Amino acid sequence: MDGDQAHWLGENDFNLFRSSVPISEQEIWLSFYQLHKDKIQVQKQNVAIEKLKIIIQATFKLSNQKGFTLMSLRDLSRETNMSMGSLYTYIGSKGQLAEMIHQFLPHIFNLCIPDLSNSIKSARERLQRFIRGHVFITECLHDWFFFAFMETKHLSRANKKLAMKNELNSEQWLEKIISDGERLNEFASVDRFLMGLSIKSLLQNWYVKRTTYRQGKVTCEQYIQFIEQMINKMIEKR
Repeated sequence: MDGDQAHWLGENDFNLFRSSVPISEQEIWLSFYQLHKDKIQVQKQNVAIEKLKIIIQATFKLSNQKGFTLMSLRDLSRETNMSMGSLYTYIGSKGQLAEMIHQFLPHIFNLCIPDLSNSIKSARERLQRFIRGHVFITECLHDWFFFAFMETKHLSRANKKLAMKNELNSEQWLEKIISDGERLNEFASVDRFLMGLSIKSLLQNWYVKRTTYRQGKVTCEQYIQFIEQMINKMIEKR
């Protein structure tokens, strides 16, 4: 593990996390562009990145106002001040736009938290890394994750499958970490499936009910501490 990431992992500090992983605003949009540049007809990288930023932010705004299902590309054209022809040089369809967003979320997670494999021997450390990384990333990309969570049920069958695959991958990672913790005698024996689902639900709760936590003046560091204390009570060996 690199020194900076070891630091944010140990200190549980959001600002340290942001300064040690590629999740600044500039890095986010560059990563999004690089992941999808084969779909984009515009050749100039700087121009493409700026327009993609406008398109995605407008999508989140319209989705919050009227829902992604009711949002049309003509609505998006008006909101972005881009012609329909210009929009089509960046996104082939509304379905492709949703797909691009859903494909980006596991991509950025892997960029920021690259090593959850057995190269980190301690299952407890891997679980800690997953929980803290997930909360910190969703704090940085709240609008992205909120959109993905709220709009999944309204997507096309193909995009719904992609969203469900992302969800399943997270749950399976958690199950594997818990299983490894039992095997390594770090964790007590628990129902791995239910524990994975429970942890995932707690992580999702942070961005789904963000307004509630803000009103209660709960920081992401405080929320992480609460989750870890709760989970540790359930998995610690007696």
